[in-house]
Amino acid sequence: MLLNYLKIAWRNLIRNRTYSILTLLGLASGMTCAILLGLYVGDELSFDRYHANAERIVRVNLHIKWSDNEYKLGIASAPMGPALQQDYPEVRHVLRVKTGSETLFRVGDKALYAKDVIYADSTLFTFFDYDFVSGSPHTALASPNSIILTQQLALNLFGKTDGVVGRIVTVGDDQPLTVAGVISHVPANHHLKFEAILPYSNQKISGVNLSKWDSFNSMVYLLLNKASDRGKLEGKMAAFYQKYIAQAIGDDNGKEVTFTITFQPLVDMHLRSTHLMGEENGGNMAYVYTFSAIGLFILLIAIVNYVNLATARSAGRAKEIGIRKAIGSLRFQLVKQFLAESTLLSVVALSVSLLLLYALLPFFNDVSAKTLTIDVTDTQTAMVLIAFTLLVGLISGLYPALILSRLKPIVILKGAFTAGKKGALLRQSLVVLQFTISIIMMVGTIIVYQQLQYMRHTQLGFNQEQVLTVPLKSPSVQQAARVLKTKLLQNPIINGVSLTNGSVGGEMNNKTTFSFYAGGREHPVSTEYFSVDHDFLDVLQIKLKAGRNFSPDFASDSAGAVLVNEAMLRRLGWKNRTAGLIELDTRKIPIAGVISDFHLRSLHNQIEPLVLVLHPDRGDNLLIRVAPRNVPAALDYVRETYEAVNPGQPFEYAFLDQIFAEQYRSDERKGGLFLGFSGIAIFIAYLGLFGLATFTAEQRTKEIGVRKVLGASVTSIVTLLSKDFMKLVFIAIVLATPLAWYAMHQWLQNFAYKIAIDWWMFVLAGVTAVAVAVLTISVQSIKAAITNPVNSLRTE
Repeated sequence: MLLNYLKIAWRNLIRNRTYSILTLLGLASGMTCAILLGLYVGDELSFDRYHANAERIVRVNLHIKWSDNEYKLGIASAPMGPALQQDYPEVRHVLRVKTGSETLFRVGDKALYAKDVIYADSTLFTFFDYDFVSGSPHTALASPNSIILTQQLALNLFGKTDGVVGRIVTVGDDQPLTVAGVISHVPANHHLKFEAILPYSNQKISGVNLSKWDSFNSMVYLLLNKASDRGKLEGKMAAFYQKYIAQAIGDDNGKEVTFTITFQPLVDMHLRSTHLMGEENGGNMAYVYTFSAIGLFILLIAIVNYVNLATARSAGRAKEIGIRKAIGSLRFQLVKQFLAESTLLSVVALSVSLLLLYALLPFFNDVSAKTLTIDVTDTQTAMVLIAFTLLVGLISGLYPALILSRLKPIVILKGAFTAGKKGALLRQSLVVLQFTISIIMMVGTIIVYQQLQYMRHTQLGFNQEQVLTVPLKSPSVQQAARVLKTKLLQNPIINGVSLTNGSVGGEMNNKTTFSFYAGGREHPVSTEYFSVDHDFLDVLQIKLKAGRNFSPDFASDSAGAVLVNEAMLRRLGWKNRTAGLIELDTRKIPIAGVISDFHLRSLHNQIEPLVLVLHPDRGDNLLIRVAPRNVPAALDYVRETYEAVNPGQPFEYAFLDQIFAEQYRSDERKGGLFLGFSGIAIFIAYLGLFGLATFTAEQRTKEIGVRKVLGASVTSIVTLLSKDFMKLVFIAIVLATPLAWYAMHQWLQNFAYKIAIDWWMFVLAGVTAVAVAVLTISVQSIKAAITNPVNSLRTE
């Protein structure tokens, strides 16, 4: 019986080629988008869930408030971990991890920088599961002089991955460490990214003070006895703060600071950490919700197409249904027949979808910065695809099956059957739904594009063009920095050089609390700061708003001087820099000058108060402004000079404008995805509209013939056939406008600096929707209007 249903279903699909192609294209496109976005969302949700102890691992998070300072951190201090394990039986194990910057590794004459390193306790392998190629996870970090390499780094250093355990790697200039293990790779869906693991307990290389309670620089993980212990343990943290931390941070009476300790589940870290300082650019649950909704909406539009076209064809299949019922077919048999058709179409659509999927996956991975794959030979994957296909087929076909199977054979065979107002109303409602979704996505695409353009072209408060940043990563290179600067400035192709230990466009700089004094009162402000030399403002072309720049002509500057930005004055509530003093190295000194606000990082971040401290001989980064007329020659000169001053040291550089551009890469990728899927949603919606226009024109063939015989023009007939559809598009515009405004207003909250949502964006989306709808409908309307009326009326 099933085989018979499928045979009849196949014949119906072949017989009605136009209908079949339209619905097939719509379903295949919708299924492709849904699967792609399902892979993306599934990957985002899979982060860290593969670890055996994932459900019992939490990270210590801190929320600190005092005066008008507030910090939300995913890091804690080194002694907190052991103290928590000692005081609370709910904690079985503790792990401390500190992330490091690029680090120099040397083996013999081979030297290179590893971009990502971490410093970790030996319990790392109790918490997280890694695939060891050689060495044992039980002893890998037992020694403070050991190191773990990934396979790729081992290959880069030794030219092989076998037999490297026991070999020596020099870290920095003079820290020999013994390779204790090699792991295959770091899984892509692991929140920690690294090329090497160094011992946390080796304070000389990790820079950690193991007993300093007020130094928050390490992630502290806890392995709980039970996942349910988390809430119970959080309730005890107020007492823990009073016992260990309050006095260490100067809150002697325990009332001046609000210090909240919470425990974030490991499985939440990737998607629910954007509120934490320094983790704003990680995963975001909002994007998971957004892309899930887009996938479902696109699939919904495709299913709506099927329902619309199937119900529109009800008049054409009425006689078939009447004859079947007259010769004894039961209603449930007809339902099964129609469901067989929709399921068969869904299976064919899946086949087309898989071909599209394999063609699009490389491009999708490139845009989304993922490494997604799909293996249809995998049993679990195959079962999911089969279930998905059957579900789409059943959902698509259920309503048409129920509607068509209840038609009465007597009415049909008498020729008195009409499609009915209810069916028309349903189709109209579904068309409105389709276009509402499409217009929302169109508005979203316009706003996303405008925001990306705004971020690319907004002035940052300094000139980042033709500025090289050269990191000085080892102590010996840092000691030679002044010599390097002097030699670079001997060539007129170099317009300026500044030595600083601050990061412009990169990671967050050091934070400390500066004390400001005005009117006999102390005002402590915790702020970002870094050391600079006399040339910092000139090299970056930052404007001086008040006071003076650092200068060798002022003898007092040699003992220390300070510049602040405008945001700092606003934070202090001062009208000018002379309103008070700042404490520097136990001395209260006036602020030398005020600089204009400039962006240290992307426009996701608000401009914060900033302090620049003069230390002309201290720095780990050179900023070099080169002449715009010959950048390649300038780059060659910088490289040659660097290598002459620092023989045997790897030379690395980046252009400052490229560093800032990279900060928007994630937004651009997501904007590209949004644009692509919006286009597909709109394509599917108009595909359905084209199909409905086709069937409407077919149903009104004789009416059009009569009107032409009576003198109707082509224009009047096109208007007649188009106006009903255009009413639906205008209704969709009215419904979509407030929904689109709300959705995009929420999305823009992710940016500290953002565009305004203007009326023209909605007008542009609406006009585009109307224009494409008119074009789509007109193709069929004109075709029907120019048909010879003799052909349509010859049977009357």
